[in-house]
Amino acid sequence: MISIKSDKKPLAALIALCSVAGIHQSALAQQAVALEEVLVTAQKREQNLQEVPVSITSLNALELENKGITSVTELEKNVPNTQMRASRATNSTLTAYIRGVGQQDPLWGFEPGVGVYVDDVYYARPQAAVLDVFDVERIEVLRGPQGTLYGKNTVGGAIKYITRRMTGDAEAKITTAVGAYNQRDMMLSAQLPILDEQLYVGAAIAKLTRDGFGDVDTGYDINTGTYSSSQENYNKDVLVARLSAEYTPSDRLFIRVAGDRTDDNSNQRCGSQSSPTALTHPANGQPFERSSNPYDGACGTTHKSNVENSGFSLTADYDLSDNVVVKYIYANREGETQQFIDFDGTPLDAFDVPAKYSDEQESHELQFNYGSGRLAFVGGLYYFTGNSAGAFDVVLNGLGGTPYMDGDHYDLAIGGDVDTTSTSIYANVNYDLSDSLTLTAGMRWTNDEKNSNIQRLAYNTTNSFPYSTQQGSGFTHGDPANDTLLATFTDISDKDADKDWNEISPSIKLDWQMNDAVMFYVSYAEGFKSGGFDMRGDASKNPDIAKGYDPETVETWELGVKSQLWNDRIRLNATVFDMAYDDMQLTVQTAQPAPVFFSSDVVNAGTAEIRGAELESLLQITDGLSSSLALGYMNAELTEVQSGGQDVSDSWEMLNAPNWTGQFALNYEKDLGNAGRIALNSALSYRDASRNFNNVECSCDQDESYTLLDASANWYSADEHWTVSVFVKNIEDKEYKTGGYNLASGELAFYGAPRTWTASVSYAF
Repeated sequence: MISIKSDKKPLAALIALCSVAGIHQSALAQQAVALEEVLVTAQKREQNLQEVPVSITSLNALELENKGITSVTELEKNVPNTQMRASRATNSTLTAYIRGVGQQDPLWGFEPGVGVYVDDVYYARPQAAVLDVFDVERIEVLRGPQGTLYGKNTVGGAIKYITRRMTGDAEAKITTAVGAYNQRDMMLSAQLPILDEQLYVGAAIAKLTRDGFGDVDTGYDINTGTYSSSQENYNKDVLVARLSAEYTPSDRLFIRVAGDRTDDNSNQRCGSQSSPTALTHPANGQPFERSSNPYDGACGTTHKSNVENSGFSLTADYDLSDNVVVKYIYANREGETQQFIDFDGTPLDAFDVPAKYSDEQESHELQFNYGSGRLAFVGGLYYFTGNSAGAFDVVLNGLGGTPYMDGDHYDLAIGGDVDTTSTSIYANVNYDLSDSLTLTAGMRWTNDEKNSNIQRLAYNTTNSFPYSTQQGSGFTHGDPANDTLLATFTDISDKDADKDWNEISPSIKLDWQMNDAVMFYVSYAEGFKSGGFDMRGDASKNPDIAKGYDPETVETWELGVKSQLWNDRIRLNATVFDMAYDDMQLTVQTAQPAPVFFSSDVVNAGTAEIRGAELESLLQITDGLSSSLALGYMNAELTEVQSGGQDVSDSWEMLNAPNWTGQFALNYEKDLGNAGRIALNSALSYRDASRNFNNVECSCDQDESYTLLDASANWYSADEHWTVSVFVKNIEDKEYKTGGYNLASGELAFYGAPRTWTASVSYAF
């Protein structure tokens, strides 16, 4: 149950404030200034944000544009108790956490704890989920378990990316942008009516490029300990395209087909040493020194990487009657990733990992939506099938134990795939018990079936060199003719690793509309993340690898208030929550003798309690001036962790769970008449310290709080054709860490962007 002692008095004060708000009027409320209504589809129907008993943050296209938000990772500044980042050593793989629940490891076989939906289509894998924001209608972030309204269950929350619907007019918009580090962006979107008021086609394309924030020394000479060249580090080279068609043959039927493709050729990110490494230059025995620039590195792998992701979807809405709507969503997606990760951060082949991944998914969702009088109902059937495969080499040192670069290496090869079939039935009912009291109840039944093959092999490979795309064994990018098999640690077929899980996830909410301005609600929801198989499993150490690990579950209580006060000039929403996080899927690593060094097991070893509070407010101070506040507090504690038959929770902590997050922003808009309109925005974003690993502190952790200052200025022409914008982010050029590695070879850190600026010009016609 909810028991946050320090929040009782503030919550009581907030209730008192809301109670008197409907009676008393302040001088501020006498002016004819009001906030605009925010519409969301969190409950599968269009509703006012203030009437939805769900913790949700919604940003529309204009807000995203004014703030200069160009990637979903920037949403973490705006949403309480949320973290969204590019995974360590990657550019476009998403690591998302909401209220301390997510998934740190993007390896195939693991499911994300936070679901990403693009136009109601679920993205099963985090690769290419760092979505660039363009041609978007709005983005909604829902906090807490989701499942009784969504095709795929998510344990932590959901990110809903909703693209712009067509207006039916022939129109286009072109945007060019330049900025720091030689940023060069070009975006074009257009739509054209084919059949008046019936058939429209549209397209959007974006080419986004930028030089790196730092450099990676390459061309290492093992004899002299010098470098002959360099590559960009933290650069960007992304091409994104979308095509769509909307067809409305009658008043009752709407059909939308859409296709998209993302191609990311940004260099592989190289981490920098966050603590001195024990590795030394073979030429002189001197240690490898870290650069004073945190964005520089000296990784020995090639920096050529590629992420490709594409998909097709079909959505059909049919009004059976004035009260009943049937919706069908079909989606097919596939992706491929090639990357090379250097875990030691030096040019030596001490711990290099060439890797490749592929995934494909297909889903069907049939949804029923009914509304009449006091009753609203959403129900659906969902079917998902997918395959996620991958392989990586762990290129270590020579069998003698000394790192070198002559092409002869000990190689640990790990690979396999996971087939997933998920079937679910969900239903959600809203019933108005009275004019002011509404009961919402939902239930979801899910069956997840998975089978997997897992291989863990040891090779000696004789032609593996740094900086090449053939590094590693024939298991990934190398030549099988150069490999000698030394040992087989794991060889599990999909017949051996085959398991299914059934889960029932209920939810219930009660909301009370105290008056036109204030609504209180209490809710309870359960969510789960599916079980699976440890793709790194070493069957020679753990014979139970084929048995897999079970789902993890979260039970969440919420007590919230949503209010729009002082004649709609203040929007004030607050929530306190209490979560029981059980059967957490934790990776427990065990030290092993060289050349293997370690083995890992994924087990349901953890239990956690997460309590916290969130506050979101928007104040329209004058007709042109407004302020906003998003504040989150969270106390996330591991209460039990089983390792080796003992409770080791005293030495473990929750990862990616800062105690405090927040943003305060000021926004000013002014109509200039024939000269157009300006919009100015400034925001101060705060984030507390956080850990990257459950079981160990690391110099790669962000071990202290930090604050980022951003600002923007936008001008819109009176005829609404031209937009000119300037954005400056991280104005104070703060240095902060976003992820890292802590392994036997050393500790590496990855960093958030330094101070950057962007100037853009758009023309709509």
